[in-house]
Amino acid sequence: MRPFFYPLTISSILCIILGCTATEEDIARNSPDENFTLVVLISVDQLRDDLLDRYNPLFTGGLRQLLDHGHRFLNSTHDHASTTTAPGHATLAAGVHPKRHGIVGNSWSEFQNGKWHNVYSVEDAQTSIVGFPTMPGRSPANIYRDGLPDWISKANPKARVVSISRKDRSAIGLAGKTVGEVYWMAPTLGQFITSTFYHSEYPEWVNRFNEEVMPKIYGDTIWNSLVPEKYESLTRPDTSVYERRGAPSLFPYLASKEADLNDGSALNLWRYSTPFPDEAVLGFAQAAINELALGQLSAVDYLGISFSQTDQIGHIYGPLSREQLDNLLRLDDILGRLFQMLDETVGPKAWVAGFSADHGTLEIPELLAKSGIDAGRLGSEESDAFRQTVEEALSSSTKSDSLSWKMKSSLEALPFIEKAYTSTQLEIVQWLENIKIQPDSFATLFANSFSRDRAVGRAAQNGVYLRNLPNFLWTSYPSTHGSPYYYDRNVPIIFLGSRIEAGVSEERVATVDVAPTLARLAGIKIPEDLDGRALLVTPSH
Repeated sequence: MRPFFYPLTISSILCIILGCTATEEDIARNSPDENFTLVVLISVDQLRDDLLDRYNPLFTGGLRQLLDHGHRFLNSTHDHASTTTAPGHATLAAGVHPKRHGIVGNSWSEFQNGKWHNVYSVEDAQTSIVGFPTMPGRSPANIYRDGLPDWISKANPKARVVSISRKDRSAIGLAGKTVGEVYWMAPTLGQFITSTFYHSEYPEWVNRFNEEVMPKIYGDTIWNSLVPEKYESLTRPDTSVYERRGAPSLFPYLASKEADLNDGSALNLWRYSTPFPDEAVLGFAQAAINELALGQLSAVDYLGISFSQTDQIGHIYGPLSREQLDNLLRLDDILGRLFQMLDETVGPKAWVAGFSADHGTLEIPELLAKSGIDAGRLGSEESDAFRQTVEEALSSSTKSDSLSWKMKSSLEALPFIEKAYTSTQLEIVQWLENIKIQPDSFATLFANSFSRDRAVGRAAQNGVYLRNLPNFLWTSYPSTHGSPYYYDRNVPIIFLGSRIEAGVSEERVATVDVAPTLARLAGIKIPEDLDGRALLVTPSH
C-alpha cells in the first residue's frame, strides 16, 4: 500500500479539513522584487553527503530539485566531535559550535550535590507535555544561545516560528529558544505533541490534525520496496545477517507479522522503524503552512523541519542497505511535494531553504571488514578493559589534574583507543584558536564539543575525552555515528531559492555557516560573534 499523500490541491483540502484562519485581506503575496518571506531549514537525520551522489540517477523530486537547482557545497562538514542528533540540530540553528550553544550530546552528566546526574539534552522538569502531565517535560532550557528562529523573531515580533520533527531534540534544536509552534511525535501515541513551554493547550488545528488527518497518513501496515530492479545493484543485497541485529531483513515488511494489529501502541512502534513517520511530518508541516499562513503575511517567518527516518533505518539496516535507498526515494518524493506546496501557497519567489543533516554514519563494520578495511566492533572484553583502566586510574591518583593525565596515559595504552585529550588540553586548544594558531585538527573538533560542566561519557567525568580507532563501533546497533571521523561529519549543505544561483562549490564550509547564510538571504541581522559566516548573498543583497 502506497503511503497516503496529499494531491496537488493540498491547500484547499487542508483548509477544508483544518480550517484556515488567514483571510484574503491578510495574505500579502510577494512580488519578484521583494525579499524572501519564509526561511525553511531542513535537516535529514543521518544523511551522509555521499549518498546523494551514489543514488543521484534515481531522484526525481525534491532531492532532484536541490541537486539541479540549488547551490551545493561539496566540502561541507560538522566541525565538532560529538556527531549526534541534539548537537547537530542545535548547531545548524545557532551558527556556533556545541561548546558555545551548550548541547554537547544527546545526553550528558552534570555534577551536583556530590554526584553525577544524567541530563537529557531537552529535558525540563519545570514543564510537562500538554495533555499528558505524567510525561517528562521538554524545552530549550539547556540551550545557551539564540539561533536563527530567535534572530527572525527579534527582527519582527509578528514572525511565526514553526519547528517539526519526529524527535523532540530535533524539533526543539531547530527552534532555538523561541516560544513558537514546536511539535514532535509521541512514539506509542502516533500523534504530534508539545510541552507547556510552548502551549498551555493544543491549538484547535493541531487537535483536528491528530484526530482526522493523522490516521489517514499514518495508517500503513506494509512497507514495500520502491527501488527499481535495475538500480538494486547500487545497494547491498536486500538481506544481510548483520542487519536488524540478526532478525529477518527482507522486503516486504508486514505489521501483521511483527506487531499486534489490534494494539495501537505496538503498531505505532512498528511504524517508527519504517519511512512512514516522515510522511506524517510532511503532513503536519503542510497543515502548519496553511493554518498559520507561513510566509504569506508581512513578516519573515521560519519553518524548521527535521526528517528522522534516515537515522532510524540507518541504525537498523546500515547506510548502504536496500531499505535506506527505499527510504531516500520516499524522502525525495516528500521533499518534492513540500517544495511544490511552498511554490503554490507561499509563492515560488518568496521562500528560501537550507538543506543539511545533523551527522553522517559508518557502514556496518563487519561488512567493511569483509571488504578488507580495518574495521570491527568493540564488545564486552573491551568494555571490561576500559572499566578496569578507569578504576585503576581513580584509585592511584588523588588530585584532579594528575588524575586526568594518569587516566589519559592509561587509556591511550589500550589497543582500541587512538588518542585521548584532557580538559586542560582542550582549553589550551580553544585559547590557541583565539590567537589564530591552529592545533591538531582532531583536538579542535573535541574542543568544539567540550564543556567542563557537561561531561559526555565515563572518562569525561574525570576530564578525559576519547577518540576510538576509526571504523570501530562500540554499540549493539548494526551501524551508528558519534565519532569525529569524516564519515560521521560529512553532511550536505545546499541552499535553494529563486534568487540563488544553481551550481556547486568546492569551498570549505561547515554547518555553523547554515544559519547565518539563511539569515543574510532573508535580510535578517546576524550576531557578530558567530562561529559561522554567511556563504551566499542574492544579487539584491
